[in-house]
Amino acid sequence: MSDARIPRGIFFAIVLATIAQCVHDFPLLPGRLASHFGASGIPNGWMTKTQFMLMYGVVLLPALAIEFWVSNQIANKPDARLNLPNKEYWLAPERRAETFAYFETFFAWYGCIFLFVVVYAMGLAMRANFETPPQLPTGPIASDIAGFVLFNVIAVIAMLRRFSRPG
Repeated sequence: MSDARIPRGIFFAIVLATIAQCVHDFPLLPGRLASHFGASGIPNGWMTKTQFMLMYGVVLLPALAIEFWVSNQIANKPDARLNLPNKEYWLAPERRAETFAYFETFFAWYGCIFLFVVVYAMGLAMRANFETPPQLPTGPIASDIAGFVLFNVIAVIAMLRRFSRPG
């Protein structure tokens, strides 16, 4: 049985905090926002705050897909279309439910982490616009990206270790 309740609860908490941040910050933001920044943190792209908020909503969509759609798509694929080491073992009737429960929990956590990375980066971009001139802090954004890369490496290793050998 999957235990995706904790990551899904965290996911919704992040979404609620994001909504609260946007509701709070929207009236305080300038009409024209720096929306894209170079490696040095200097802005090199601009948009209205309405466009920025709409784009913010759009960049959250992949997190929603990872959280709620990906594991369901995997579970509904024919076995022949799944690329899984030792597929016959892991998809045997006595282990099939456990295998897909693992995917559901895995992608629930992955969606949470992905959402956090996006929300943190977008929050930094919004906060940068409270400064004149806007300047994205490079340390926190680099840490956000490095942390996500590290998470991906660990996630791939965990997935390979789990499914590379039967039992």
